[in-house]
Amino acid sequence: MTAIRLTTRLSNVGRHRVGLVASAFAAVSWGFTGIFAVLAITPPLVLTFYRLWLTAILFAIVLYASGRRLTWSLMRASWPGGVFLASDIALFISAVKLTSVVDVTLIVAAQPALVLVVARRLFGERLGSWEVFWILLAIVGVAIAVLGRGVTSHHQFVGDILAVGALLSWSAYWLASKHARAAHNAMEYTAGLTITAAVVSTPIVLLSRESLVQMRVGDWLWISLLAIVPGTGNLVMNWAHRYVDASVSSAINCLNPLVAAVASVVILGQRLTVLQVGGILLGLTAIAIVAAQHREPVTPLIS
Repeated sequence: MTAIRLTTRLSNVGRHRVGLVASAFAAVSWGFTGIFAVLAITPPLVLTFYRLWLTAILFAIVLYASGRRLTWSLMRASWPGGVFLASDIALFISAVKLTSVVDVTLIVAAQPALVLVVARRLFGERLGSWEVFWILLAIVGVAIAVLGRGVTSHHQFVGDILAVGALLSWSAYWLASKHARAAHNAMEYTAGLTITAAVVSTPIVLLSRESLVQMRVGDWLWISLLAIVPGTGNLVMNWAHRYVDASVSSAINCLNPLVAAVASVVILGQRLTVLQVGGILLGLTAIAIVAAQHREPVTPLIS
């Protein structure tokens, strides 16, 4: 019995460490969301519609090819995450189109603070004062990185309000997915919530009267990348939710805006100031410390 417990513990430790890496991978993939959205000329709700349906179709194909099936029980468990995901993507892309990427990124980067507070109540997670300090320092690093070059476009109040909505929706999606993963497989759950999100986006885009057919051909590249790259990030993070505390994975998600800042240099040709580089290094250091302090796994759930 002792040998079995030791083997199980070693297995859980290994999965936890992979979970930390998976969390970082997901955050990096999400860092390109704003970049792809800016490069696409397609209206935001249409962009959201095609992004979600392409991801839903891809996940459904993979799911059924693996011999698994969607059940009503799974869909019931997936609908909260799906609604929040649809809301987050629509609000985030709409905000990027209306106001500066700097503003939107900074506002959404406050997510770890919200998750830190709520996760303690929902999941009984406990963080020491130093852990809270490093998480807050990571957020500070993100703020410096995204504000270091200053606001580069006209500040629009509506865009900032939408960004706040994206922040709340993203945080709710994060916590709903963490909760749902206690009882459901990552692939099945992600497929279910993505299908739900796609269905939710459909009447919204139809009511908006934005054209679903008058699109630039080149935008299909960015739509496809939006579907595959951040979509894969959702799947990977949902797997990691079972082995990493929500507060810790949320802190690691600070990589998201940091990657967006760097990607804007490489892809959009923007420049980083010395202050921004300092913010990136500060954020990465704090994230690394948070991850290192959580090498041991949370209480294991089903695989």
